[in-house]
Amino acid sequence: MDLKHLLDVLKNPPPLKQAAILPDFFLDHFLIAGSFEEFIDRLRTMAHQGGGNLMGTTQFIRRGGNSANVASAIHSLGVTPRLIVTTDTYGKRLLESLLDPGVSLENVHEDGALSSTVSIEVEHEGRRVNLMVSDSGSAAHFTFDDLTEKDLQAISECGLVVLENLNHNSEAVSLARDLFEYVRSKGDALTFMDTGDPSNDPAKIIQLAKEVVSDGYVDVLGLNENESAWFAWAITGKDAKWRDTVKDPQKWLSTAQFIAAELGVQIDLHTPHFSASIKDDNVVSVPSFFVESRILCGAGDAWSAGDIFGLLANQDTKDRLILANAVAALYVSTGTGEHASREDVLSFLEGKSSLSTASTKLLKLK
Repeated sequence: MDLKHLLDVLKNPPPLKQAAILPDFFLDHFLIAGSFEEFIDRLRTMAHQGGGNLMGTTQFIRRGGNSANVASAIHSLGVTPRLIVTTDTYGKRLLESLLDPGVSLENVHEDGALSSTVSIEVEHEGRRVNLMVSDSGSAAHFTFDDLTEKDLQAISECGLVVLENLNHNSEAVSLARDLFEYVRSKGDALTFMDTGDPSNDPAKIIQLAKEVVSDGYVDVLGLNENESAWFAWAITGKDAKWRDTVKDPQKWLSTAQFIAAELGVQIDLHTPHFSASIKDDNVVSVPSFFVESRILCGAGDAWSAGDIFGLLANQDTKDRLILANAVAALYVSTGTGEHASREDVLSFLEGKSSLSTASTKLLKLK
């Protein structure tokens, strides 16, 4: 890959506008174990005996929620985030300790309830999977009416507005439509939406596709292979065959192309093997970097941060995808939940980074 221009941008980035990111912060409790089957068997044994203590796992606490994670990651890359979330007083204190001190919390509301997730990472069918158990807290009902004049002013000053993690939110459709309609009325800021896993409320995806995305309120729709399968299912009248594409990497790219064509939106797709950006008939895809994964939860947020940096910097599409892949690779390989700086990414790209052989084979199929 020719990285000269990308490396030049990372060394001397252009002036970048701020990004508004909303509406969720979660306290994440990570539990890292081995085999899924062994983990469940041990829990079942303890349940049969009336309780017990399962040892031998690794556990730690991190900041969570897609919005808070993306804000942290883009801040590390040199973009100023305007994080707009609702939590409680305790949650705001946690944010103060879990985020870099340079991230402003002036748009954090503390008149709600803390959102929290237990993230269980285990081995299953040859890959590591992330199983999340959540208490949605205030993320369950954030609406456009919750935004203060101060919030709206912050949004109007940004070059990109990011709406994340709508799977928790019962008001997701009205929030997305009202927010992006407001953004459209205030200027030329880009709108970026990443719904999160929709499996708990698939009907919401149907509404978002028909009432928000297809109506032109979204400039970039960020998806992984699972979310892509759900969107294809939604826009084809619940055609079950599309749900099966999540198990077939050879269909991931074509599924995203189908969604982009049907909804008339730019799809930025990230998968374990490759990433792609699809707009109209133009498809750009690049393989993922091969690294040892030590943490999964938050990988998509790290990828989105790299993508957002590239969008704000008006980078070439291929460079933007390479950057996003590098940011995600650095995140999953650390095992600490820390986000890469621009200097970290620069060093990574200047080094001898390997590409996934599976990804290069898949991209030849497009």
